[in-house]
Formats: sequence, structure tokens, C-alpha cells
Amino acid sequence: MLLSEVEKLVKFAFNTGLSSADLCKYLVLETFVNLKATAIYSAEITNDGYLSPLGTFGIPEKTVASWGNIPLNIEAPLSDAVREDKVILLAREESTKRYPILASYDGLPEKWESYLVTPVLPYGLIALTLNSTPKVDKELELFLRTVTSIALQHFFGNKYVSGRRTQGVRNKDFKKARVLSERQLIIKSLVEKGFSNPQIAAKIGYSESLVRQETMAIYAALNISGRRDLLENSGG
Repeated sequence: MLLSEVEKLVKFAFNTGLSSADLCKYLVLETFVNLKATAIYSAEITNDGYLSPLGTFGIPEKTVASWGNIPLNIEAPLSDAVREDKVILLAREESTKRYPILASYDGLPEKWESYLVTPVLPYGLIALTLNSTPKVDKELELFLRTVTSIALQHFFGNKYVSGRRTQGVRNKDFKKARVLSERQLIIKSLVEKGFSNPQIAAKIGYSESLVRQETMAIYAALNISGRRDLLENSGG
């Protein structure tokens, strides 16, 4: 079930002309519907140590703008998730007790049961308000990190195509130079050589689940549907 949601997201996320607002809406109403998501907030990790908004749905854009950039050195769910590289789930009743700063953030949906933050380092995160309190096991965490990776690829692509962050850099060139990490490039080369995920995991010393997460992020970055497309494009 979770894999099918990822596959559908990959196909949807790279439609020509898709806006960040459209993707955020899709994530809430489709990808995270089984978690009973009510709102989404996405942000990038900036080079000067802040979280800067990328897209939202269910929270007014003016409200998100009023929050501004969030420092990574404060005690807040978003900052802690990044600093600890950890998926954080907070029940509503414990959220303001554990993080008093949340009381100053107006604009969250009136009805929600839990707050879920998923980081993907070093790029950014997605935060969700939910009308449920799911158990974050290994399968759900893999799903959350994979979806967040795919979404961030789209958000970053939109920013670079718009030219707001750099000059003379095409989206395709940026994905080759910036989005694929050294580890992803190694995994990509092994996939192109015909290695399976378990074989790649054994070869580079990572878990199979991490390799699977990274391959999904690679497919999203290259705007392809999966292993077959990668092999065809590489001549394998």
C-alpha cells in the first residue's frame, strides 16, 4: 500500500507546470490521506542555519510568511527533528508542554490530534498536522522519508527554474550537480551495473531500507519512474 502511494506520487510530482501549492494539496489529500492529514508545511535548510518555507496547504500563506525563517538553534519540533535527524511525532496534548514556543505560532488548523515532522538531511523537512496518532515504525518512517525526499526534489526544482536562487543554472543541470549526494551517485552507478538493492546494501555497508530510500530519491531527482528507466537511459 505505501509503495503504491510513492509510485503515484512520483508520477504526479513531475507533471509539467505543477506548482508547489498543487503538490502540497496532493500530499495532504492523496499521499497522506490514510494518516488523516489536515495541513502540511515544508521548509528547506538554509546555509545560514534556518528553516525557510517552501510550500504549504491547510495553513494560510500569510500565516506561514508571518512565521518567517525558523532558527535551527531553538527548542522546537522542526529544529529538533533536523538536529537529531529524527522523525518526531507529538500528540496535541503534549506538544505545548514539551515545546512552549508552539503557543506563539498562530494559524495551525483548529482540529488536529498529532504533529508529525520528517527531516531529510541536508535538504529540508515536511511537517504535518494529523487527525490521527499513528505508530511510527520502520515501514512508516521509510515511507515518510521517501515521500519527503520526492517532495523536496520538486520544491527545489521549482525554485531553481524560477531563477530566484541562482543564474544560468537549468533544473536538469542542478539535479545532476546539487541534488544527488555522493552516496546517491555511488548507488546510482551500482544500479546501472545491475546490482540489486540487497547487493548494493552489502557492498557499501548500509541497510537495505536506506538503499531503497535513496534509490527512490534518485528516481525522483532524475524525473524517471524507476530502475528500468534508469538502465535504459544509461544504456544498461
